[in-house]
Amino acid sequence: MVTCTDMAVLCGNTPETCYNKYGSTTVRLKCCHEMALRILLRCIESQANRYTRYIEPLLSISVDFYVRVFVRLHTGATKCKETGTKVGNVLACSGCHSLEVQPILRKVEDGKSLKYCTSVVRQTLMGADNKCVHCGHPVHQAGPLYTGPIHNRQFVEGILNRLKETPEEERLGTHNRLLGVLTNASEEIDVPLYYEHDQLFNVVKCSVPKSMAVKSAILNAGYKVSGSHCNPRALKTDAPTRFLWDICRFAAKEANVLAERHDEKAPGRKILSEPITSEISFQLHPGATQQTKNDQMVRFQCNKGKNWGPRSKAKGSINSTNAGFYVREPMTTTTTTENSSSE
Repeated sequence: MVTCTDMAVLCGNTPETCYNKYGSTTVRLKCCHEMALRILLRCIESQANRYTRYIEPLLSISVDFYVRVFVRLHTGATKCKETGTKVGNVLACSGCHSLEVQPILRKVEDGKSLKYCTSVVRQTLMGADNKCVHCGHPVHQAGPLYTGPIHNRQFVEGILNRLKETPEEERLGTHNRLLGVLTNASEEIDVPLYYEHDQLFNVVKCSVPKSMAVKSAILNAGYKVSGSHCNPRALKTDAPTRFLWDICRFAAKEANVLAERHDEKAPGRKILSEPITSEISFQLHPGATQQTKNDQMVRFQCNKGKNWGPRSKAKGSINSTNAGFYVREPMTTTTTTENSSSE
C-alpha cells in the first residue's frame, strides 16, 4: 500500500516538482486525480523494474485529499519487458480539452517470435500544423503515466462480498462509504482518463443533456462507457474523441446553437463548423441504467464540515532555519574544597 498526500504536485500545479519527485510531468485537467493515480503507479513500477519485478494494481483510489494504491509485486524478467506497453504519454488540447494517449512501446508477435518496438505516432489529435484537429489550439504533452488497468475487478468484488457478509454489529462506521467507493471502482471500464459530463458541452456553449442520455448515445453506437470513483461527473469511455464531438454537434443542432455564436478564435466555433459524421441516438439504452444510485450507499463523500482536509504544517518552538545553530551554553560549576586539619 502506498499513499501520497501531495496532490498539488500530482494534479498539475507544479510540473517541474512532479518530474523531480515522480519522474513524470502533468498538466491541469479535469481528470487530474486519475492522472495522479497513474503517475504514482508508473513511478512504483519503474522502481520495481530495477529489481526485475513488476506490479499488479489491485485497487487505486483517489479520495478526500490523497491518493492510495494497493499493488502486488511479482518477479519475472519476461513480464518486466511488457512494462513499456503499459506506459504512455498524454496529449491534451488547451482549447477543447480533447485527450489522446500515446503508448511508448508496442508488442509485436510473429509466430513464435516476440519483440517490442516503439509505437507509431497516430495523427488523430494533432494536425500538420501541430495544432488540435478539432479546434485549432495548441496541444500539450504530459507523462509518462501508467495506462494499464488500475483495479483488479476480482479483488474488488471479493472485498465487496466480504463487506456485505459482515454482521451489522461488526461493521465499521464508514461501512456505507466503503461500499459506495468500491462499487464505483468495480463499475469502471479499463480506459485511461475521463471527461466531465458537462465539460464538452460547455465548449460549444450548448445546454447540457442528462448524463443518462449521453451514456445512451455512446452505448447505442457500440462503445463502452462508465463513471469514475474520482469524480461524480466523470464520463469514461473508449469512444473516439471525434464521436464525442459529434454528440455535442447533434445536441447543439437541436438547441439551435450556431457556430457564429462563438468568437472567431474560440474552440467551439471550429467544432460546430464541422459536419456530423456519426449517427447519434439519445434513445435510452438498458446499459445506461445499470449504474443505479442506492440510497443506502455513499458513492461520493461530501467533503465539507469542521476539521476536514489536511492541516497546516507542524511547527516546532525553534525556527527550522536556526535549528542547526542552536547551542546551549555550557553550565559552569564551582567546586569548593575544604581542608580540615585535626589537632
